[in-house]
Amino acid sequence: MGALRAEAVISDTCEREGLGASVLDASGTTVVRTALDEFLRGERDLSGLELYHELERCTPLLQFHTMFREGPQNRNGDGLQQSYGDHNRLLMLGLDKLFARDVSWYRSRVDSEDGVTDAELSDLFDRVADARLTRDAHVALWLAAALHDCGMLARRGPAVDVEDGIVIGSELIRSLCPRGLQDLASFALRHHDYIKDVFLGEVPAAAVASELDALDTELRPTAMAALGFVQVAGAASLGTGRLTAFRVRICCSCLDGSALDDQSRATRLARLLAPFPERVADATPAANTGDELVDRLLDGVPVSGWHRVFAGTTAPERVDLLRVISEQWAASKADRVVIVGREVRRSPKLDVALNGSRILLVGG
Repeated sequence: MGALRAEAVISDTCEREGLGASVLDASGTTVVRTALDEFLRGERDLSGLELYHELERCTPLLQFHTMFREGPQNRNGDGLQQSYGDHNRLLMLGLDKLFARDVSWYRSRVDSEDGVTDAELSDLFDRVADARLTRDAHVALWLAAALHDCGMLARRGPAVDVEDGIVIGSELIRSLCPRGLQDLASFALRHHDYIKDVFLGEVPAAAVASELDALDTELRPTAMAALGFVQVAGAASLGTGRLTAFRVRICCSCLDGSALDDQSRATRLARLLAPFPERVADATPAANTGDELVDRLLDGVPVSGWHRVFAGTTAPERVDLLRVISEQWAASKADRVVIVGREVRRSPKLDVALNGSRILLVGG
């Protein structure tokens, strides 16, 4: 989708939802630019949370405080339902606490039944420090994290929000991100959750790796580190007890460069068939299904929402589901599949994200 067409679609969507064209507008961010310039010159200190507060004051990000994250697991200990604004602020605070090596803060966010120890947290902080982010890289990371949910402003739901967000946030990234790091920030924005989904089998590792390979070689370690940082801080931002060993393991694998090493079809299939793939470091490789369409889907097509929707189903049932979904995908020529319900034999719907991605909505 061309830039002018994308801008028109965003403007139409935002006008329809009462958001206006300001989603694309970076003209009111003078205070933010000044703060970033002073930080980059070493003339002032700045935290991720401080930057986010400034962005809220001059962009539609403030509207996230009127949008709530549904479900009891997103309810705070005081009984209040967490808004996307709360979540975003906590994520930025989590990044600050990660670089400050605040074990106590992270201890308060850990799942008490998951077994993440203080020693493991300390080891994680050592790895984070070893990344040695420059000030420029910190800004790119902060912007990607601040904008990671911006696609939700179009109010089309989680099925397409990341693909929408990469376009909706593009002007702010172009305007505020240090020269040469815009692609890194965009990569981190788009793949901040997809890296988790690689370990769930929902996204093929090769899909993320191909976009990583498109970055300049010297940027790739920092880009992967950014994904790991957002995974840990993002989980911590979801509420007390939401940070698990699974997220810590993802972060460590991003930092040591191994997260995308295994791009085999067998491993992805095993992760999709496992009832709790997050509880094991590596799922046991599964036998090939013998279905050509399934193989093609496994090799290159994301299938988001799989584990959430099909929780409790057996491995044979999941293989049958894969066959049905693969047939629907092949007929649609979609780029991605999103599972929205269990009734997979219903006629799927095709949606097009603002970045042009064709998304097949299955099961609704």
